[in-house]
Formats: sequence, C-alpha cells, structure tokens
Amino acid sequence: MNLPKSLPRYIVLSLFAAGASAAACALTLAEIRQKVDDGKYNAALFDLENLKTEDPAAAKGREWHELAGICRFQQADYAAARPLLETARQKGSKEVDLYLGHLAFLDYDFPLAHKLYGSYAAAREKAGKPESEVLEKYDSQLLAAENALSRVEKIVIIDSLAVPVESFIKSYKLPPSSGRLLLPEEMPIDDHRTGTVMAFTNEGEDFMMWAEPDSEGKVRLMESIRLTDGSWQKPVFTSETLDESGNADYPFMMPDGTTLYYAADGDESMGGFDIFVASRDAATGEYLQPQNLGMPYNSPYDDFMLAIDEENGVGWWATDRNQLDDKVTVYVFITNDLRNNYNPDEEEDIMAKARISSFRDTWTPGEEAKYKALLADVENSSKVEKKRVDFHIPLPGGRMATNMDDFRDRTQRDLAKHYLAAMADYDTAREDLETLRMQYAAGSTSLRQDIIEAERESESLLKALRKARSDFYRSFSK
Repeated sequence: MNLPKSLPRYIVLSLFAAGASAAACALTLAEIRQKVDDGKYNAALFDLENLKTEDPAAAKGREWHELAGICRFQQADYAAARPLLETARQKGSKEVDLYLGHLAFLDYDFPLAHKLYGSYAAAREKAGKPESEVLEKYDSQLLAAENALSRVEKIVIIDSLAVPVESFIKSYKLPPSSGRLLLPEEMPIDDHRTGTVMAFTNEGEDFMMWAEPDSEGKVRLMESIRLTDGSWQKPVFTSETLDESGNADYPFMMPDGTTLYYAADGDESMGGFDIFVASRDAATGEYLQPQNLGMPYNSPYDDFMLAIDEENGVGWWATDRNQLDDKVTVYVFITNDLRNNYNPDEEEDIMAKARISSFRDTWTPGEEAKYKALLADVENSSKVEKKRVDFHIPLPGGRMATNMDDFRDRTQRDLAKHYLAAMADYDTAREDLETLRMQYAAGSTSLRQDIIEAERESESLLKALRKARSDFYRSFSK
C-alpha cells in the first residue's frame, strides 16, 4: 500500500533496524531472496552488504543488484534504487522492469513506464507465472494519470512552502469562517485521538470530521456533531462510498456543509493518496459518488489535505512529489469560480503544468504585486479573533447563539441562563437514572425504589426544562 511516507501514521524504517546484528556467516542469495519475498527489506539489505564482504564475486552479479535494488525501491529510496535496478537489467533481469517502470512513472515518463510494464508482463507470461497484482495496480495508476493529462486545470499558484510533516497543517492560514484544522492533541474528543493524524471542525465548532482505522485496520472518515449541552454525539463512520477500495483521510468540509474534499488511495487514485471531492445530499445526508480532482492537484505521488478560504479566494494542498525527506510541499493557489483546463493540443509542455515544474510559471506577467498583496490578506484574515463558543442554542432566523454576548436583551440573557441550567439538571438526572437501571439489571434489586424516585425526579425536571425552553423562545416574539 503506497501511503504517505511522510506522515506520522506511516513511518519508513531506517536501513538498519534496531537489534540487527551481523550474521556469523553470509547467507546465500536464495536465503536473502526469501527475506525480500517476505517483505523484510532492512534485514535483506544488511545481509546483502554482509555477502558483499564475504563473497565479492556474488555482489557483482545480476541477482545481487536485483535484490538490492528492490529493497531500496521498497524503502522509497529511489535515488539509490535506480542504478542498482538498471545494472540488474543490463545483466539480464526482467524482474526489475516492474520497478524501473514505476520509477519512470514517478518521473512522468508515461511512455517508458508503459513499455517497461509490458516487458515485465511478457516475461512473466513467457515464464508461466501468474498475473501480477502489483503490475495491475501500477498499470491502473498509469492509465488514470494518462487520462488526467487531458484535463489539467489552469490555476495560479502564488506560493510554495516546504514545511515539516508533523505540523504541516499549521501552514494553512484559514480564516475563522472556513473552520479549523486540528492536530490530534487539539481534538475535543479524547478517546478518538489515537490513530488520527488531523481533524477538521467548522466555524461553529459543532461539526467535526477526521479519520481513524476501523476494526479491520482500514482508515475511514468519521464525523460527529456537538449537542446543545456541549457534549459530542457518538462518532460514526461515513458511508463506504468515500473509501470503497482503499483508505480515506484528510477531510475538509466547505461552509455550505455539503462539499467535502478529502484524500483517498483506492482504485481511482493515480498514485498513493489523491484528492477527491464529494457532495452530500442535503435531504438524506448520504454522499454522492466522489470525483478525482485530477491534475495538477494530484500526481504519481501522495497529494492530500486540500482546504479552501472562500473569503480570499485561495486554497492549499500538500504533496510529497518534491521528495523533501522529512518535509512536504504545501501549495497556495487562487481558486477558480469554474474549472478552466489547459488545452493539451495547444500547450507546449502540458506535462510541466501537470507536475508543477515551476509554480511561478503559472503566474500572469506583471501581477506579482497582486499575489503578494493577496498573501498578506490571507495572513491578516487568519489572525481575526475567533468568537468564543460556550454553548450552542439555535435562534430564530437560522442563527446560532454560542455565548451570552449574543443576547443584547437582558431578559433574554437571563432566560437563556435558566434554559441552560434546566438542560444541565435534566441531563444529570437522566444519567443518574441510567446508572441505577444498569446496576439493577446487574443484580442490585434493592435499588427498585430509588429508580422509581429517580424517574419521578427526571419527569419533574423534564417539565421544568420544557417550560424554560418555551419561556426562552417566547421572548423573541415579544
């Protein structure tokens, strides 16, 4: 699974794993190949280096270079993998065409990737080997990327930031109206922080989305809403429409509450995580079939966490396409009201536009000052003090009160306090009643009278709550 190597959930191990020790004698190439087949790439590389010392002649052969190249490739050390794989190919290996083909794909050399995949497939067929699932996946990604070249969106990228992977979302300068991106430790739901890399909450902080592994280890999007008493509703996974064939993560919901951007690595991805957009049916709450955003947002690498600032008309997305070790690139771009694609027949180098060879090539001559001013506006709007949120009470006209400053009328403020206090008393009584019922069910039959009294108390407090609520809302009609 090709997940972002740069993110906290997915850690690329160092070349020599802790606890590795030199073998008393070098293993044979056949024994090392078994380790490679088992996915033990660190151990296999250690043994290959040991074999190089014990048997220099073996280290000059096809198989040694093939195995070393595959290990380096699987560790995403592509710079070291390429010469090893090329040497193995020169010495007659057809197995490495799969990996060299994918390196060509990562270089945006799609014709060469297609040729090498074909060579690998033909060699397997000639040898009577079954079809390769890895080749099928790579070929599917290649086809998706080739198709995307016909619809590369024309956007202006006004900034490119190389930022640490562990806190890259802090470079997104969103205004309060766009919501907030949270690190796991900032999430208000404590028991859902493990296995989570970020979360999104809207402006009112009464809706939140994030991703975490389900019972089978598949990473899926979750959501929850904050209730009027400030507690959070039990989180639920979103429909499998969003993660049908892979993992899904990095959600961002537009202020309209229906347009969701997120990243997924399923069958429709052209490489690792791609950015998708999905619309939510306002009537049913179900998500419609998501659409791949295409290029230049997506690439053969991992692309994720697209967020939009409607106030200033800019957006952000992150990518590891520039291979910056422990950093990712965050692009800041001007959003289009309507999608405007390059014409691939008229564009001299559509591939350069797709891969973003230089983000300044997207600029309109003479507008550098305009872009600089826009970045300043973005920075300033992100510093606007966020409104304090103490509670959530719906008001007439579709408004939402979140603190006492929202009530200019003293009577309404007093009635709101009474309403909130009545709500808290009722909720506490209901929780106490539920505890007594559970204890009774567990065998504490002596609590029967206590339960009866708690039920009466709960009913009395419910009547008080209804009256407090009625008094509060009647005050708006006077």
